[in-house]
Amino acid sequence: MNILITGGLGHIGSKLIREYANKEVVSEIRVLDNFLTQRYCSLFDLPKNKKYVFIEGDINNEKDLTEAMKDVEIVIHLASITDAPNTIKNPEETEKVNLIGTKKVIETAIKMKIDKLVFPSTTSVYGEAENEVDENTTDLKPATPYAETKLAAERLLQKAYTENGLKTYILRFGTIFGKSIGMRFQTAVNKFTYLACMNKPVTVWENALDQKRPYLGLNDAIRAIEFAIENCQPGEVYNVLTANHTVREIIETIKLFKPQLEIKLVDSPILNQKSYTVSNEKICNLGFQFKDDLSKEIEETTILFEGIVN
Repeated sequence: MNILITGGLGHIGSKLIREYANKEVVSEIRVLDNFLTQRYCSLFDLPKNKKYVFIEGDINNEKDLTEAMKDVEIVIHLASITDAPNTIKNPEETEKVNLIGTKKVIETAIKMKIDKLVFPSTTSVYGEAENEVDENTTDLKPATPYAETKLAAERLLQKAYTENGLKTYILRFGTIFGKSIGMRFQTAVNKFTYLACMNKPVTVWENALDQKRPYLGLNDAIRAIEFAIENCQPGEVYNVLTANHTVREIIETIKLFKPQLEIKLVDSPILNQKSYTVSNEKICNLGFQFKDDLSKEIEETTILFEGIVN
């Protein structure tokens, strides 16, 4: 089969395209990316046992989408603006990419008779919650344009399944950690680890130290995508997270490898540090097992910077 990965040069996509190179059933891996983040390195040293087609294009361009989806069975739609603070500064652009762009991906997938469409959403759609939340939670409190547009896109995907028969799979990802060739460092675990390696302090809102949030290892994310295509029910939502961790737990884990890490506590709240815990029971009940380990992934990330001595 042929697969298309939109946003395939990013943190998740750059590793996903290499993982799919190991799948015998995959003939061609197609990548649609607009090079906005200029991750040319994501195209370096690809495994030579598969055919790759790279299309420099935009999900808001119907011609690019049509070209990218020709003769494709499965689309994994990763293209998105994911940096929550920047989405607050640029809500219009966020809506254009995350919502309108996804709408065009869905419309083109229906037109091109795509069999399956996988959509990584975000656990940020839940917002702050006192008790553990799951897929049946209806009191959703998305706090950023990023989360708001992802939630709106989820509803478009469910509608495409019920009204048009497009098999859509919605995976609410926790905050990603772990290394890839197209790695990003805006997310908490990766950013804190980077700062520790550069001997810079980590700034934390004092009241947020023991707030808990959902996190997802990159390897678990990729395996969950593959698992969903084969085992999940189309049109449904699944939480995908390795574990819920507090900020304190993350910092203490980093200190195992970078004991000199300095913590700078501040009085004012820092964006997107709402406390909530999420259940991953639904996908686990289907047989999926989360295997990533926070400590191991942090250690491997510190090794990437071991040549730096600050």
